Amino acid sequence: MLESKRIYLRRFEEGDAPLLLRWGQNARYHDMAGFEKIENMDQAVKSVHQYMTRPESYVICLRNSDETIGLIELYERGMDEQIGLLKTKEIGFLLDQTFEGHGYMNEAVHLILAYAFKHKRQTEIWAGTFANNEKSQKLLQRLGFHYVYTVDYSQVSALFSFKEKYYLLKKEEWLKIDANTKS
Repeated sequence: MLESKRIYLRRFEEGDAPLLLRWGQNARYHDMAGFEKIENMDQAVKSVHQYMTRPESYVICLRNSDETIGLIELYERGMDEQIGLLKTKEIGFLLDQTFEGHGYMNEAVHLILAYAFKHKRQTEIWAGTFANNEKSQKLLQRLGFHYVYTVDYSQVSALFSFKEKYYLLKKEEWLKIDANTKS
């Protein structure tokens, strides 16, 4: 379990299905973070099982109450060892809107970065945000991520109508930032 003063990250459990249903029925999470639309409890149970099979998917919980307030994931960018993709991951995250503005996601992302760089020996972490998700972009920038490029997915397929901005944080940059936050 990964933990800080106010939060901890734990693996998904079947009991998280009602929370996924609530988020999946809220258009805000779909529009701002691409969270899947979930219309009923059966879909929520299937979704929680998918999260349970992913090796680096976590629920964000408050330490003082065990309340679930969000999710965060580390996932593969590819498996090509020759071009170094095994040493790079991407993060994704979602915070329940009730808990915005308290620094919880800052703590959660910091926890997952420390885990990825120190324990998983990753060399870089990527993050993508919808172009209109300025809160997530500002969070990434505060944590040392640098904007790299934007993909207009409507140019890739008629099924998509969004743009996504991609940010990168390299391990050596994060180590400098992490050292400065501890001094």
